[in-house]
Amino acid sequence: MKTKKLVLGALLVAIAVILQASRLVLPLPPLLTTFIIGTLVNMMLVLCVRLNGFTSATILSVLLPLFAYMQGQLLLPLLIPVVALGNILFALAVNAVGRGSLSYLLPPAVKALSMCATAYVVITVLGIESVAVRQGILFAMSVPQLVTGVTGIICANKLEKMF
Repeated sequence: MKTKKLVLGALLVAIAVILQASRLVLPLPPLLTTFIIGTLVNMMLVLCVRLNGFTSATILSVLLPLFAYMQGQLLLPLLIPVVALGNILFALAVNAVGRGSLSYLLPPAVKALSMCATAYVVITVLGIESVAVRQGILFAMSVPQLVTGVTGIICANKLEKMF
Protein backbone atom coordinates (compact mmCIF):
# COMPACT_ATOMS: atom_id res chain seq x y z
CA MET A 1 0.00 0.00 0.00
CA LYS A 2 2.88 2.36 0.77
CA THR A 3 4.32 1.87 -2.71
CA LYS A 4 0.97 2.65 -4.32
CA LYS A 5 0.71 5.91 -2.37
CA LEU A 6 4.28 6.88 -3.31
CA VAL A 7 3.66 6.18 -7.00
CA LEU A 8 0.36 8.09 -6.99
CA GLY A 9 2.02 11.03 -5.25
CA ALA A 10 4.86 11.07 -7.79
CA LEU A 11 2.36 10.88 -10.66
CA LEU A 12 0.30 13.79 -9.30
CA VAL A 13 3.44 15.88 -8.80
CA ALA A 14 4.63 15.08 -12.33
CA ILE A 15 1.27 16.02 -13.87
CA ALA A 16 1.20 19.29 -11.91
CA VAL A 17 4.74 20.20 -13.00
CA ILE A 18 3.89 19.43 -16.65
CA LEU A 19 0.72 21.55 -16.45
CA GLN A 20 2.68 24.41 -14.92
CA ALA A 21 5.39 24.12 -17.58
CA SER A 22 2.77 24.40 -20.32
CA ARG A 23 2.89 28.18 -19.81
CA LEU A 24 6.16 28.11 -21.72
CA VAL A 25 4.47 26.84 -24.88
CA LEU A 26 0.97 28.33 -24.69
CA PRO A 27 0.72 31.25 -27.13
CA LEU A 28 -1.51 33.30 -24.84
CA PRO A 29 -1.17 36.69 -23.14
CA PRO A 30 0.64 36.43 -19.75
CA LEU A 31 -2.39 37.44 -17.67
CA LEU A 32 -4.62 34.83 -19.33
CA THR A 33 -1.90 32.21 -18.94
CA THR A 34 -1.67 33.09 -15.23
CA PHE A 35 -5.36 32.36 -14.73
CA ILE A 36 -5.34 29.15 -16.78
CA ILE A 37 -2.15 27.70 -15.26
CA GLY A 38 -3.12 28.93 -11.77
CA THR A 39 -6.44 27.12 -12.03
CA LEU A 40 -4.76 23.90 -13.15
CA VAL A 41 -2.12 24.11 -10.40
CA ASN A 42 -4.76 24.67 -7.72
CA MET A 43 -6.81 21.82 -9.16
CA MET A 44 -3.78 19.55 -8.82
CA LEU A 45 -3.20 20.69 -5.23
CA VAL A 46 -6.82 19.82 -4.40
CA LEU A 47 -6.60 16.43 -6.13
CA CYS A 48 -3.27 15.70 -4.47
CA VAL A 49 -4.53 16.37 -0.96
CA ARG A 50 -7.80 14.50 -1.52
CA LEU A 51 -6.40 11.48 -3.36
CA ASN A 52 -3.03 11.07 -1.69
CA GLY A 53 -2.96 13.07 1.51
CA PHE A 54 -1.46 16.20 2.97
CA THR A 55 2.18 15.05 2.78
CA SER A 56 2.07 14.73 -1.02
CA ALA A 57 0.28 18.06 -1.27
CA THR A 58 2.98 19.69 0.87
CA ILE A 59 5.73 18.36 -1.38
CA LEU A 60 3.84 19.65 -4.41
CA SER A 61 3.25 22.98 -2.65
CA VAL A 62 6.99 23.49 -2.26
CA LEU A 63 8.04 22.22 -5.69
CA LEU A 64 5.62 24.32 -7.73
CA PRO A 65 7.01 27.76 -6.77
CA LEU A 66 10.55 26.49 -7.34
CA PHE A 67 9.59 25.57 -10.90
CA ALA A 68 7.68 28.84 -11.32
CA TYR A 69 10.83 30.74 -10.38
CA MET A 70 12.93 28.71 -12.82
CA GLN A 71 10.35 29.47 -15.54
CA GLY A 72 10.57 33.21 -14.82
CA GLN A 73 7.05 33.44 -13.41
CA LEU A 74 8.28 34.51 -9.96
CA LEU A 75 10.63 37.44 -10.27
CA LEU A 76 12.14 37.37 -6.77
CA PRO A 77 13.53 34.22 -5.14
CA LEU A 78 12.17 35.45 -1.79
CA LEU A 79 8.67 34.97 -3.20
CA ILE A 80 9.25 31.19 -3.42
CA PRO A 81 8.50 30.64 0.30
CA VAL A 82 5.56 33.08 0.05
CA VAL A 83 3.93 30.95 -2.65
CA ALA A 84 4.92 27.68 -0.97
CA LEU A 85 3.30 28.80 2.29
CA GLY A 86 0.17 29.91 0.44
CA ASN A 87 -0.04 26.54 -1.33
CA ILE A 88 0.46 24.62 1.92
CA LEU A 89 -2.23 26.64 3.70
CA PHE A 90 -4.54 26.14 0.70
CA ALA A 91 -4.02 22.36 0.85
CA LEU A 92 -4.46 22.38 4.62
CA ALA A 93 -7.73 24.31 4.32
CA VAL A 94 -8.98 22.01 1.54
CA ASN A 95 -8.19 19.04 3.77
CA ALA A 96 -9.86 20.62 6.81
CA VAL A 97 -13.14 21.81 5.26
CA GLY A 98 -13.90 18.80 3.07
CA ARG A 99 -16.36 19.18 0.20
CA GLY A 100 -19.12 21.40 1.62
CA SER A 101 -20.12 24.83 0.37
CA LEU A 102 -17.42 26.40 2.56
CA SER A 103 -14.79 24.51 0.56
CA TYR A 104 -15.22 26.83 -2.43
CA LEU A 105 -14.29 30.04 -0.64
CA LEU A 106 -12.30 29.35 2.53
CA PRO A 107 -9.19 27.68 1.02
CA PRO A 108 -8.78 30.31 -1.75
CA ALA A 109 -9.31 33.14 0.77
CA VAL A 110 -6.74 31.65 3.14
CA LYS A 111 -4.26 31.30 0.28
CA ALA A 112 -4.79 34.82 -1.09
CA LEU A 113 -4.66 36.49 2.33
CA SER A 114 -1.56 34.61 3.45
CA MET A 115 0.28 35.24 0.18
CA CYS A 116 -0.64 38.93 0.11
CA ALA A 117 0.39 39.43 3.75
CA THR A 118 3.69 37.57 3.46
CA ALA A 119 4.49 39.24 0.11
CA TYR A 120 3.93 42.60 1.81
CA VAL A 121 6.48 41.62 4.47
CA VAL A 122 8.99 40.57 1.80
CA ILE A 123 8.48 43.82 -0.15
CA THR A 124 8.95 45.84 3.03
CA VAL A 125 12.06 43.93 4.11
CA LEU A 126 13.60 44.32 0.64
CA GLY A 127 12.78 48.02 0.70
CA ILE A 128 11.09 48.03 -2.70
CA GLU A 129 9.96 51.62 -3.12
CA SER A 130 8.50 51.54 -6.62
CA VAL A 131 4.75 51.83 -6.23
CA ALA A 132 4.14 50.03 -9.52
CA VAL A 133 6.33 47.07 -8.53
CA ARG A 134 4.77 46.87 -5.05
CA GLN A 135 1.24 46.99 -6.46
CA GLY A 136 2.09 44.44 -9.16
CA ILE A 137 3.46 41.94 -6.67
CA LEU A 138 0.61 42.45 -4.20
CA PHE A 139 -1.98 42.11 -6.96
CA ALA A 140 -0.37 38.89 -8.23
CA MET A 141 -0.44 37.48 -4.72
CA SER A 142 -4.08 38.33 -4.06
CA VAL A 143 -6.86 38.55 -6.67
CA PRO A 144 -5.53 35.91 -9.11
CA GLN A 145 -4.95 33.54 -6.18
CA LEU A 146 -8.55 33.91 -5.08
CA VAL A 147 -9.96 33.43 -8.58
CA THR A 148 -7.72 30.50 -9.53
CA GLY A 149 -8.29 28.89 -6.14
CA VAL A 150 -12.06 28.88 -6.58
CA THR A 151 -11.89 27.70 -10.19
CA GLY A 152 -9.27 25.08 -9.28
CA ILE A 153 -11.60 23.62 -6.64
CA ILE A 154 -14.51 23.61 -9.10
CA CYS A 155 -12.39 21.81 -11.71
CA ALA A 156 -11.11 19.27 -9.16
CA ASN A 157 -14.67 18.53 -8.05
CA LYS A 158 -15.80 18.03 -11.66
CA LEU A 159 -12.80 15.82 -12.43
CA GLU A 160 -13.37 13.70 -9.32
CA LYS A 161 -16.99 13.07 -10.38
CA MET A 162 -15.76 11.70 -13.70
CA PHE A 163 -13.85 8.88 -11.98
